[in-house]
Parts: sequence; C-alpha cells; structure tokens
Amino acid sequence: MEEGFQVIGYTPKYICNVGNLLPGEEYFLIIHNALTHVSDEEIVEIHSTQPDGKEDLKSWCKLNSHIFLESIDAGEYTKFIVQKGQHQANFTSMPDWGVKLPRGKNGTIRLKDWLTGRMAKIMDQPHAYLGFVPRGAVAEAGNPEFTFALHNADEVWTDNAADLYEQAKTSQWNPTTDIPWNELAELPEDVEWAVCQIMTFLAENEFSAFYVPAKFLHRIHPHFIEPILFLATLVLDEARHIEVFTKRAMANGGGLQFSSVMTERSLHSLYIEEDYFKSSFMMHVLGEGTFLDLLQFIERHAPDEVTRKIVQLARQDEARHVAYGIAHVRQQLINQPNLIHSLFETVEQRQQFVAAAAGGNSHTMEALAILAGGGRQPEHIQKGFHAVKELQAKMHENRIKRLVTIGLTEDQAMKISTLHTPNFM
Repeated sequence: MEEGFQVIGYTPKYICNVGNLLPGEEYFLIIHNALTHVSDEEIVEIHSTQPDGKEDLKSWCKLNSHIFLESIDAGEYTKFIVQKGQHQANFTSMPDWGVKLPRGKNGTIRLKDWLTGRMAKIMDQPHAYLGFVPRGAVAEAGNPEFTFALHNADEVWTDNAADLYEQAKTSQWNPTTDIPWNELAELPEDVEWAVCQIMTFLAENEFSAFYVPAKFLHRIHPHFIEPILFLATLVLDEARHIEVFTKRAMANGGGLQFSSVMTERSLHSLYIEEDYFKSSFMMHVLGEGTFLDLLQFIERHAPDEVTRKIVQLARQDEARHVAYGIAHVRQQLINQPNLIHSLFETVEQRQQFVAAAAGGNSHTMEALAILAGGGRQPEHIQKGFHAVKELQAKMHENRIKRLVTIGLTEDQAMKISTLHTPNFM
C-alpha cells in the first residue's frame, strides 16, 4: 500500500488489462482511454504482468493529475489502482453501453431502429464543434468548429426520411441489367422520334434534379444524418434516370433531340436557388410532383414495353422524392407559417424568368401529342393534343392537392399552380 493512503474497500468502475506491455506509448494510451470511461474521482483497476512498471505509472499519473493509490500482487498479475483526477475529463459525458437495437422480422435492423439512447436525441441546433462526430458519440473537447449552412432541425429534418431511405435501398434498379433492352422493337419513325424527343427532355430535367439536391448535401449538419442519407439516394436515383433516358433515346438509332431555351431557363431558375426551403418546394413539391403526372402519361401511352418499364421505374423513384418534399415543406410551414409568403415570391420570380424565353418547348409538346395520338397524321395529332391538354389539367389539379397538403388554402394553391412553369418541372 502506498504511504498516506489506506484502502478500506473499493469497487473499480472500470478494469483494463495492459498485459505484458512495458510502460511506453501504447501502455499509457490504453490507460488514458480507460480513464475516459469513468468520471472524476472514480477508480480504474489496471492489470499488468509487468510489476516493475509501477514507478513509471506513478510518474505518469502525477504528470496527468491522476492519483496512484496502490499496487496489489494478484499472483499472475499486478493490480494498479488509479483514481481519476478532477477536471481531467476531455469528454462532456459518457457514451452509451448496453443499449441494444431492436430486431425486426428475420433479424433485420431498420434505419429508424437506431433511434434509441443517445442516438435518439435530435438537437434543434447541434454545436458546430460536433462536426463529423456521429450523433450519439461523445466528442472530445477542443474539436475545431465546422460551418454548416443548414444546422437547424427545422430546416432539414423530416420524420419520414428514415422510412424513405429504407424504401430507396430496397427499390434500387440497374439501368444496364433491369431493362430488357434486347426486347426493344423497331417503331414507326414518327413515334420513335417522339420517344427520343421526350427522353431528351426527361434527361435534361433530371440533370437539374441531380445537381440541385447534390449541392445542398455538404451544407447539412451531419447530426441530421437521416435526411442526408435519403438525399444521397435521391442523387443516385437521378443518376440512373439520366442514364436510362439517354440510353433509350439512343438505343433504336434515333438519338438525343432538341433542347429549348425555355427548358434551360426553367431549370436554371432551380439551379441558382440557394435557399433550401424554397429549393425543396420548387424541386420536390412543384417540379417532381408535376413530373409524376408526366411520367404516368408517358407510361400510359408508351409504344413499347421497354419505354413503359423505364418510366414506370423512374416514377417509383420520383414518388419518394415528392413524399420527402411534401413532408419537409409542410413541417417548415407548421413551424413558420409566414414562410408561405416567400413561396409566392419565389414562384412569381421564377415565372417571370421563364416567361422571358421566346417561344416555348414546342418539340416536346409535339412529341407528347404524337405519342398519345399514335402518329403525326392530322387525326393522330388532333387526338394527341387533346390528351396533352387533359394532362395539363390533371397536372394543375394534382398540384393544387399537393399544395393543400403542405398547408396552403385552396385559393393560395390555385394561384401558385397557375403560375407554375409550362416546362412541367
């Protein structure tokens, strides 16, 4: 027993085993880490087969303001008893231990199953010093501060992000192997051109849907990992869409067709928006919401099974994106109802920007009419344009429903829907 200290009895809070390590870098690293598992003035018991390390350990404890209490011969090893010094904690709290995740059917663990213990504590505004520290882990004091533009829960958090992420994982498909390309038959030239023009338009819009969420990913604080993981799947979805739409345009020899100034101006207005709330509203609620109706229209009038399969798979992906956008925007409007005014301003500004384009997206409109009518003959075109007008009316009706879902009145929804870009997205 060390002089000046009398042990009546103690229960170590933590036991670490340094084995036959001699005092040195690894030896003291293990002991240092062991002491982080206990609070100030609590006891750590160190087991060592090297009793001669006692003096080195005593010196290290003194240097680091810990208290070396005693050494005890335990036969095959020596026990060194150390009391953690006061104010030695570089960590503000202790990690979880013994908190097990629930298992689902067949032993599965879903993303939202990790919402337990420390991991379940979602901060309204996580500290900048948490940086890339996983939510639930314990950060050491002295971390550098990370600057994330989107660091408030209200800005990015949605309760459905974890479920949408699970859906995205199980719904992944491969444009190379999951599309029956060898079954693509030759089509009449007019119809093939229409498909190629529509695929060009779809791919062009999906570039915007790819870049916009991607640019926000690095701005979101890692504390909100669920929305980040979902957005990552969203970006991958759009990558697949660009690939598959481009392949379909080229597969039968038609190739990519025309791009209009109006389309580019419409997509540019999405690309330059730097406010995440407004971007989510325009992209996921208005744009991709309308895109769902367009894809359903193409699926219904597809002239071949390959084209139908392509837009069917893409529409399943887009439905997840819209579900996220609706939940995200609705949550923000619940917390800050005055944000509705900013939506009107954003849509009006975008409408004015797009309206400055001369002409319109005439090639795509004709292509949709050919697809719906079955050809370019006058009787086909007439039938086709009638179907396109019905599509536009359906888009308007469904936009209003989505806008009411996020918290707008019927009148507000009607006004915003009327202002929406004729580019669809």
